[in-house]
Amino acid sequence: MAHNILVLGGSRHIGYHAALRFLNAGSTVTFLLRSPNTFDQDEDIQKHVKSGKARLVKGDALAVKDIQNLWAEASKDAPVDLVLFTVGFNGNQKFSLRKGFVGMSPGNLVTQCLFNVLRTMPTTQPLPKFVALSTVGVTRASRSAAPLALKPVYSYLIQQAIQDKLGMERIIYHCAGWQWNSRDEPSAEIIGEGWKELEGLPEPGSLKDAMVIRAAMLTDGECKAPYRVVEGDITGYSVSRKDVGHFIFDAVTNHWEEYGGKQVSIAY
Repeated sequence: MAHNILVLGGSRHIGYHAALRFLNAGSTVTFLLRSPNTFDQDEDIQKHVKSGKARLVKGDALAVKDIQNLWAEASKDAPVDLVLFTVGFNGNQKFSLRKGFVGMSPGNLVTQCLFNVLRTMPTTQPLPKFVALSTVGVTRASRSAAPLALKPVYSYLIQQAIQDKLGMERIIYHCAGWQWNSRDEPSAEIIGEGWKELEGLPEPGSLKDAMVIRAAMLTDGECKAPYRVVEGDITGYSVSRKDVGHFIFDAVTNHWEEYGGKQVSIAY
């Protein structure tokens, strides 16, 4: 089945690999890109740009007007039926003895981008499927399930990024109507005060077709399925970005009844 897909965080890595699979299967994909020339030398994407199936929209997910324009462009011919949200942290971070890797600006980049996407989403029903990329270690239970050697990574080395992903998950849990453990509540610094009352935020339980994916430590290895996917938390060291992209495509096209409406984790 072909989809009309809106992708944020698709210039590289998991969002890119998943989007390319959807394009090759006949879907239409609209990318938000800070630099549309990102794909100038990418023959795999360019053939879809020429066919009109890949749409490249210049913008920044932190700018509300850019997100409004993205929705308008993506839905000009048909409603968006899938959002792929793989916004993550850049590599320009510095190491602090007290806080691990820091320097992402703003510190709640992922959370703020998600707010912008959800608050500008067209209110026509049904709302699109929503796939969001998170990470193993984001909650207390998830860190507890992680291998012993990786616990310091999640609790110390990448704690800023973890807190931002936690904010992202909290918003989705709220909009999807899923039960949230109050011990994992993100700080106001990440999610803000009174965030549940923000104008345009979907009502609790209205985002029925959401899937949150917590991935183990990511590698640049090749797609080598099989991998393990479980509802809830998982114990595992790593998984390749290409395999996560493969899972997203397979879950949406073949196994949505199994994985849709759930938080799942993936690892080898």
